[in-house]
Amino acid sequence: MRKSFLRFIPPITLSIFSITVFIYFFQVFFDAYLFHSFGLFSLINRFINGPSIQSLILLGGQVSSLILKGQWYRLFTPIFLHSSLMHIFSNMFTLIIFGPFVEKLFGKTKYLLIYLLSGLWGNLLTLIFDPNPNIVSVGASGALFGLFGAMISIAWFNRNNPIFKRQLVVFAALALFNLISNIGDQSVDIWAHIGGLIAGILTSLVCNFPSAQYGKVKTIIRVIAFCIFLLPFGFLLLKIQ
Repeated sequence: MRKSFLRFIPPITLSIFSITVFIYFFQVFFDAYLFHSFGLFSLINRFINGPSIQSLILLGGQVSSLILKGQWYRLFTPIFLHSSLMHIFSNMFTLIIFGPFVEKLFGKTKYLLIYLLSGLWGNLLTLIFDPNPNIVSVGASGALFGLFGAMISIAWFNRNNPIFKRQLVVFAALALFNLISNIGDQSVDIWAHIGGLIAGILTSLVCNFPSAQYGKVKTIIRVIAFCIFLLPFGFLLLKIQ
């Protein structure tokens, strides 16, 4: 008996995937509506090459200058927006490959927190450190790097286990390779990637310290992780003032 591939994807990963893909189709049709262009060739072109910059801004793309004017939702909405078919394909492919593993390991609620908070934290770092306040940035990359960070965290604190030791090597190599390969690429929001990776580590420690071997040290590490997690919000307050 044949079974649908989607049945093997756990619910939160499947929900994130479905919502993100739906939003991409919405982006395409919204852009067509914005420019009154519903021809078949025009829709296909938009689907492949992505919507216009105007659409990305209107739909909530990350624009630091607008966030500082009070449009805080732009720290969250870019997680579900994408700039082209290749952009969303690469991100959703990564989600489908690695998301189920992380979801099963952490559970639905913690997994969702890691994904969303990593995306948010990555956008915060872009806001703080990117020198151009008018660049439009979108994508789930920061949230996906958060999944890598969470796995690196849990594998590190359980590295005496051969299975986790292999996972540590795999996820650390993936994260490092992606970060290095994107350095200098002006089309990539490197701060979102770095922020997402760090936030995944911090959130996993705060939500679920990944080992029972450390006794009271767990509490100290969780408190430190939580304080570090709050730092960008403090920088944001200073930047606003």
